[in-house]
Amino acid sequence: MAVESRETLSLIEPFKGKLNIIRIRNQLINSKFTIIDIFELEKYHFIFTSSLCLPTNHEVTYGFEFALFNQTIQVVGEIKLVSNNDNEYVYKAIIKTDEETNTEASSFINHLAVTQNKKYEKLIKSYTQDNYLSENTLDLIC
Repeated sequence: MAVESRETLSLIEPFKGKLNIIRIRNQLINSKFTIIDIFELEKYHFIFTSSLCLPTNHEVTYGFEFALFNQTIQVVGEIKLVSNNDNEYVYKAIIKTDEETNTEASSFINHLAVTQNKKYEKLIKSYTQDNYLSENTLDLIC
């Protein structure tokens, strides 16, 4: 039985990005950006929340923009509605890829994973018993 490797990164803190509509059917659109909160990333898609009810038709193409470590990445794709509660909508964005986008997206996810893991590591260390004992132990050898 083969084990499938997934490259999902569930974020400890939501990551901010921008979203706009760039095309409907074959007509180019120049819409304003809206801010989205991304909380799960994979190489070719990500999960995000928005307060807006967005069109999920396959004829609508969205532009996404992310900035991290002085690097801005822009990709395009489609979205699907995952769920909606009260005034918060959860969407899955599927990125349209090419070789350059694959490399940029992988690099971006890796940088974000490192950032998130450091925060997670500090949180875990603050609750470990070994850390508590080492900070409160005195060496009484004279």
